[in-house]
Amino acid sequence: MNKRFVAILLTALLTLTLLAGCAEELPAVYVQTVQDIMGYGAMGEFNLCAGVVVARSEVKVERDESRKIAELKVEPGQDVSEGDVLFSYDMEEMQLTIDKAVLEIEQLKNSVTDMDTQIADLEKEKSYAAESEQLSYTVRIQTLQTNKKETEYNITVKERELESLQAMVGNGDVTSPINGRVKAINEDGGYDEYTGMPLPYITLIEAGAYRVKGKVNELNRSDFFVGQSVIVRSRSDASRMWTGVIAEIDSSPEDSGSNGFYYYGYSDEMTTSSSYPFYVDLDDMDGLLLGQHVYIEPDGGQTEEKTGLMLDASYVAGSAEEGFFVWAANGEDRIEKRSVTVGELDEFLYQYEILDGLTAEDRIAFPDDTVQEGAPVSELPPAQVNPPENLPEQDVVFEGAVVGGN
Repeated sequence: MNKRFVAILLTALLTLTLLAGCAEELPAVYVQTVQDIMGYGAMGEFNLCAGVVVARSEVKVERDESRKIAELKVEPGQDVSEGDVLFSYDMEEMQLTIDKAVLEIEQLKNSVTDMDTQIADLEKEKSYAAESEQLSYTVRIQTLQTNKKETEYNITVKERELESLQAMVGNGDVTSPINGRVKAINEDGGYDEYTGMPLPYITLIEAGAYRVKGKVNELNRSDFFVGQSVIVRSRSDASRMWTGVIAEIDSSPEDSGSNGFYYYGYSDEMTTSSSYPFYVDLDDMDGLLLGQHVYIEPDGGQTEEKTGLMLDASYVAGSAEEGFFVWAANGEDRIEKRSVTVGELDEFLYQYEILDGLTAEDRIAFPDDTVQEGAPVSELPPAQVNPPENLPEQDVVFEGAVVGGN
């Protein structure tokens, strides 16, 4: 009886040993916390684009090139109100121009009076002249009449010019048509290098009416479109954000040293590629400053409050009929099949809302064919757990230094 008992005990111990050995032979499964997988607490689930707050509209104030400016009363960066004087014309020079125009009109009128006298004298002489001289008198009279009509036309033109000059005499000050800020003053003339149009004398930007200008890389231009809802975030305070809609995307590229595009928190290094400016109309501008630098990202509903935990759908296995589950690490650092309750699938984000069964601190594995229940877990990527062996030695370049090799 004792021998039988000993035999049964030995058999049980052997079975347990074999089972333990089998468990130890299962490959380790790489796990990460839900928090690390989803990157909670940081931006980066969407493509970010650098942007800057600009004025919605610009007002160009031209000058009369024929007039001399007596005084410029503003400078770049200065805030102005509607009606503030921007610059004043030299009125003394204008008055001289007016006096000259009056004199020219008087001279033309005197010429008309002289021609009338000459025509009357010629008609009187013609009535007494011989028949052979009649044609000569007729030609002279017609010539004077033609000159008279031309002079009368010139008088009309000059009088209109004089009226315009006299109207400007009492309006030597040029004022701002808006509340805003002086963006630029161009005193040297010239042309815009992009449009080829003459540069305005003063450019004003409207105050309070802002929008956001961004630039999208040529490779990712299709990710942004007119009418798309976007989120604008402050660079200095990630908690501050605004919403808006892309109102315009330029069709012409803008070459620059850096396209300003960001992927998951780091910048694109295609520094020689073209970028396309686009403009966002904001729903609310409270707290924004002109010239403020911001981030722009597509609005995929990531700011909506969720009652559960959001998890990439690729980590969720199962079905609605059989139930959903994840491969999670238990308290003994072993993989277990854990049931979870999910909400609706966010197709834009491709994420499930986990309503029950999982926390942000839980460690889970990607559900591929190699995962087995009861397998040990590892927080090291597979390449670090089982590094390749017997690889040929080779040079490795790191920040300009050569390591290894002969």
